[in-house]
Amino acid sequence: MGNIDSKKLALSAAIAAALIPAAALAQQGSTSGSAEGDDYAKVLDSVVVSGAARSSGLSKRDASFSITTATPEDIDDAAPRSTADLLKIVPGVWVEPSGGVSGANIDVRGFPGGSDAPFVTFQIDGSPIFPPPTLSFLENSTLFRIDETIERVEVLRGGPSPVFSNGQPGATVNIIQKRGSEVFEGVARGTVGSEGLYRFDGFVSGPISDNTFFSIGGFYREDDGVRDTEFTANKGGQISGTLRHVFDNGEFTLYGRHVEDKNAFFTAIPLISNNDGRDISGFPGFDPTTDTLLGRDFRFVDIEVSPGTTPGTISRDLADGRGIDLDSVGGTLDLEFGGWTLSNRTHYLNGDAPTNGLFTGPNPQSLDSFIAGTIAAVNADAAVLAAAGGPATAGSARFVNG
Repeated sequence: MGNIDSKKLALSAAIAAALIPAAALAQQGSTSGSAEGDDYAKVLDSVVVSGAARSSGLSKRDASFSITTATPEDIDDAAPRSTADLLKIVPGVWVEPSGGVSGANIDVRGFPGGSDAPFVTFQIDGSPIFPPPTLSFLENSTLFRIDETIERVEVLRGGPSPVFSNGQPGATVNIIQKRGSEVFEGVARGTVGSEGLYRFDGFVSGPISDNTFFSIGGFYREDDGVRDTEFTANKGGQISGTLRHVFDNGEFTLYGRHVEDKNAFFTAIPLISNNDGRDISGFPGFDPTTDTLLGRDFRFVDIEVSPGTTPGTISRDLADGRGIDLDSVGGTLDLEFGGWTLSNRTHYLNGDAPTNGLFTGPNPQSLDSFIAGTIAAVNADAAVLAAAGGPATAGSARFVNG
């Protein structure tokens, strides 16, 4: 009868036990890598229509230009606070949305920086929302709100952008709307968050007849904003709908959108520096990390707009901020005739997009400093001194509320 070496047997068993989890890990890693590869392949095979001459679009794999796409899942993951804030997922685009829901500054790599967004154009289904990409205090992202009616967002950087946009050499953001299909479907979403956020989104679509389909959706939202304004900072919503008819050789879609949204506009805050900016601190009584110049005391303002003994004035509510009250309608037509394609895009926009904001001027000063400065200015005016019969030596002020 032979002898069994128990030490060798134990060692073999230990090696086998060590190899089993390693093999399992390798198999799991191979499966995970395969899944990631499949997901990447799906992204490359996805169809984009921005920058493509064909109405059917082309796959990202075949695109010879740089384009970023955002699906509803990508938008959820990015959790943008505004339409402009979504562009933080785009390489080479820098977004500064500290003004709130509206009024962002957007820079594109390789183009001069500055305020607003002169090198960014926003489109709906291939039509520019507003022809100029920027006017003073009006960049394109202000004119649109992201909600459940969006199928995806395509951002075209350079390449054929000047041709398929409004001559925009920078970035073209094409917002593709959801449309109805043979399947009746819908979604409802409620959101509750910090800063007093309450929001409801809804969308429904389906068939009207064999070849005609509809969709309708929108949102309503209220929240207190990122800083305490002492009033509701953001309040409003939008509703939109599409009507789509399919022909044997193409399709036609008509859409409409109404948005009415009020958004507080957060402007620069006062800071103090006595050494050319090397050291910066907050103004006494004002926390630069949480406070804002907006509030009930300054909410309603009357502004003189014409001189005279009875000057004309206009009244403004700073709670309106950089909100919008807009109506837009548009349509897309795509037809195939043998080897020829007829495509047309149209869009009409009408409404208001005012800017109501409180901006800082010179450094804030105390009332005593203001009175002393006023006295010095008066005494420096010879005509005033002659009329008064002598220099001013004291002054006072009275606060009138309202």
